[in-house]
Amino acid sequence: MVTFAFCVLILGAFAAACSSTPLSEPSTTPTTVHGSSSASTTQPLKSTSSTSVPPVAPTIKLTKLAFFDPTSGFGLFIRQRQTDCGALVGFTTNGGAVFGEPVSVTTWPCSGTASVTALAFDDHGDGFAFGPDLFESHNHGATWSHVPQPGQILSVEALGSSVWMVEADCPLSTSPQTPCPMRLVESQNGGLTWTSTTIPASLTLNNGYGASAGQTWLLRISPSAAYLSSNLPFGAQGPPPTNAPLWFTSDRGRTWARRKIPCGFGAFTVALSAVPDGPLFAVCAGQPGAGNSLKSVLSSTDDGVTWATPYPCATTSTGVSESCATSPLAAGYLGGIDAVSASTVFLYGPRSSLLVTRDGGIAWSPVTPPIGDTSEGTSTVTFFGASDGVVLGYDGLHNDVNTIWSTTNSGLTWRSVVPVLPTPVR
Repeated sequence: MVTFAFCVLILGAFAAACSSTPLSEPSTTPTTVHGSSSASTTQPLKSTSSTSVPPVAPTIKLTKLAFFDPTSGFGLFIRQRQTDCGALVGFTTNGGAVFGEPVSVTTWPCSGTASVTALAFDDHGDGFAFGPDLFESHNHGATWSHVPQPGQILSVEALGSSVWMVEADCPLSTSPQTPCPMRLVESQNGGLTWTSTTIPASLTLNNGYGASAGQTWLLRISPSAAYLSSNLPFGAQGPPPTNAPLWFTSDRGRTWARRKIPCGFGAFTVALSAVPDGPLFAVCAGQPGAGNSLKSVLSSTDDGVTWATPYPCATTSTGVSESCATSPLAAGYLGGIDAVSASTVFLYGPRSSLLVTRDGGIAWSPVTPPIGDTSEGTSTVTFFGASDGVVLGYDGLHNDVNTIWSTTNSGLTWRSVVPVLPTPVR
């Protein structure tokens, strides 16, 4: 994913996301520095409220981040109460150490599918909570309104006041084997009005696993240039295709050039990220199972026309090579990637530790200290240039509470903080 300092897009799953994390308000929040050469320190941070926790508190979990810079941005929270589940959005100005009281976006029955799983903001106060429904805010997240759409919202990306949105025109109940037509809509005023944009007729969503995790639908690299991709056929008869479909536009979607990503094996999902004025990276992931999925890594320096394969993972008549099956890349499921330079790329996802390559995709390893694991993974990685970044992921210490990690040196050392919320959360 290309990250701009004024626009952060966080992709998410369409599954229900109610958490069992208990809400609490510690009197101090530990902030810890990690790395091979840094000693641990503790810095108390006061909560914004001293109200006691109610006898029956809701459970609430921070699931996504949409930051404008390393210290300021919004968080998406999923709350579970006795009667319903819901999405809330809160703002922080200190890197997530303390959030202001989150604002309710919507609620849904906990036995059903979550209405909102992802979050995006532009730099003019326009916010978008989506996946599969769409809710908009045009006052910096103070209030939210439902904007009915005919289908499922797959992706929203904003560059200034220019917002592009990818939608699949089919309900969630559609059979996984049924291709759903996709459409691209565009707004030039922060989402106040939308117009449809021409996209390739063959761009479809197969409503299966590819819709729920690790798939990049839209990647904007400038106000006029972008990539569109779709997942490979889900449950198709015969051998799965090894080339993932891709399209590229350089004229704001007026024309699209057909590309392909030679994954080397039947990929269920493909994650994309482009370095500003640098290469395009792709990670293909195979069918997930038992906490693992095979993955291959590709890169392109000509807008996806040709590809190099720093880390191949091709299937043959004898199966998959042992090195591919036992690589750190095989552990966990694909959530997304963030390429911060031509050599450094981060990979994250459900049941996956945060992985990094520093040689353009050849060798991968977990960051130190570990962020996320095979139980609770990582859900957001956003870099503001090559050095400063924030990550949302499990730290193994705080009872399934997602921790916010930050770095100022491309992930060589990390500072962690457990977010504090004011209570009660209504």
